[in-house]
Amino acid sequence: MIHYENEVVRGGIAADAAGWRAIDALIPPDKSISHRALLFAALAPDPVVIRGLNGGKAVTLLLDALRQLGVDLTYDPGERRANVNGSLRAADFPPDTSVYLGPSSAAARLLMGALTGLGKRCIVDGDATLRARPFDWIVEPLTEMGGRFEYLGEPGALPIRIHASEFSGGCVETRIGSAQAVSAALFAGIAGRRAVRVRYPVRARDHTQLMAASFGDDVAETGNEVAFSPRAFSVPAELVVPKDPSALAYPAALFLLRYRNDADATVTFTGVCLNPTRLGFFDWLAQCGFDVRTRETGRALGEAVGDVILRGGGDARATDLGSKERFHAMIDEVPLAAAVCCVLPGRAVFRDLFELTFKESDRITATRTMLAGLGLRVDIDGYDMHVPGGQTPGPGPAVPSFGDHRLSMTAQVLLSAHALAAEIDEGRCYRTSFPEFGDCLRVLKEAA
Repeated sequence: MIHYENEVVRGGIAADAAGWRAIDALIPPDKSISHRALLFAALAPDPVVIRGLNGGKAVTLLLDALRQLGVDLTYDPGERRANVNGSLRAADFPPDTSVYLGPSSAAARLLMGALTGLGKRCIVDGDATLRARPFDWIVEPLTEMGGRFEYLGEPGALPIRIHASEFSGGCVETRIGSAQAVSAALFAGIAGRRAVRVRYPVRARDHTQLMAASFGDDVAETGNEVAFSPRAFSVPAELVVPKDPSALAYPAALFLLRYRNDADATVTFTGVCLNPTRLGFFDWLAQCGFDVRTRETGRALGEAVGDVILRGGGDARATDLGSKERFHAMIDEVPLAAAVCCVLPGRAVFRDLFELTFKESDRITATRTMLAGLGLRVDIDGYDMHVPGGQTPGPGPAVPSFGDHRLSMTAQVLLSAHALAAEIDEGRCYRTSFPEFGDCLRVLKEAA
């Protein structure tokens, strides 16, 4: 189990344009794309260099697991560069090898898909947080396509033994509208070079599909179904990962809250992944009334890449989340959206948040408890969240984060935007996805 130190937040932020420009260089590479880039590189027959690899714990644990499975790779955190020189396909490791993915569900689920497609034997495990999260909706479709699995603890949960099997591919349907469920099935097909068709209840992030297509495979997505067929698969010698819009959400929210009354304040963040399935939070901010714009400047790994431009001022109000597609396009930012609504005028309702119950925490109840620690109220009705606006934060001496990086960063954004002080329990858990987040706040802090 990974334990993080508490984080003490004090004071507000400086209204300094140079400081905000400096933040642009601290926005990390995209975590979701980093996971996939590592797996594609590990499946490639030739060496691959990944530039701009996210250095959060959720990604470095996958690096460690691939090394343990015999993949020859090196990683330079200062340069954010990984050199992958060996193939998982050719790797030879003992059948009782157990890889530990800590709290990273994406790393565990996508790796399970790739290993199933390769017919490799392995045990996949994680920390107590990950062991409490469901894996049955990953195992079921993989089993339908020929995979063989054994639960070594609680049914439907890690640790799981992957048995050697003959992956056949085929047509499956996922029970949960999760990119991880779809991507696990696709990675099995990509690794096993078998055709796979996946039906899903709602569209989610599609990085795996875009990367596979850009590397030469045939990927067709229509409605709520994606079809993969192996073709001339060729991973380029160099992969460049764009910046993470989910990480950017926190400095962006801080900027917009801090400069709600200053229409002259503006900042541009460059080189950001502009995949529409990841921009739900920014679309929602614009719907609230904030001045948020995007500008495409290029492409990388099949993804649109460009600028996110923010301007202060405006007449923002608390706004409902909207459609299920919007929810999935901002699934990681829902706690942050709730916090923003608390301090805006109006009232918002976020409906059908069931899938938040099996994140790093139960993010429905944990968000309510974290916000209560900041003196803010949200009401829960089943899987719906009702957020009354117009509130003023007034934290107690300690704010809970439940070791959940999204909750910790949300709390720190509100505290910093309102120049408040508090201690956040396990607050440095932001290192899971955004290790530079503390540096961002330090750059912006006013003198005590």
